[in-house]
Amino acid sequence: MKTSKTQINQLGYRFKNGSYNESDLKILDEYRRSFRDAYENTVHAIHDQLNISFSGRPSKSTASLIGKLQRESIRLSQVQDIAGCRIIVTDIIEQNTVVNAINNIFSNASIVDRRPNPSHGYRAVNNSCK
Repeated sequence: MKTSKTQINQLGYRFKNGSYNESDLKILDEYRRSFRDAYENTVHAIHDQLNISFSGRPSKSTASLIGKLQRESIRLSQVQDIAGCRIIVTDIIEQNTVVNAINNIFSNASIVDRRPNPSHGYRAVNNSCK
């Protein structure tokens, strides 16, 4: 799928306003699935190099994605959690160790630490690669 950022944002705008059609649903599904390779590479690297178990999903559901677009003031191209994996640890020390280890694997990752200032009850450390 070769869709421009502008086209993706226009698609998101149609979902935000409820003016989408069946064709838009198919394009959104293709866009969601386009993150699968990145997800697979990430989870394999974490498992192979750190031997860590995780939970997650290869892509956010269509309903969740549409809901997020309708709830929040965000463009579709800005949604950062279309695909993701979650690592659950027992304490802050282990969490800090895992965050540092992941940063060593993905040196271009950016970190958002939501522990000091939770967002919507979300108290975690997010690592994301651009």
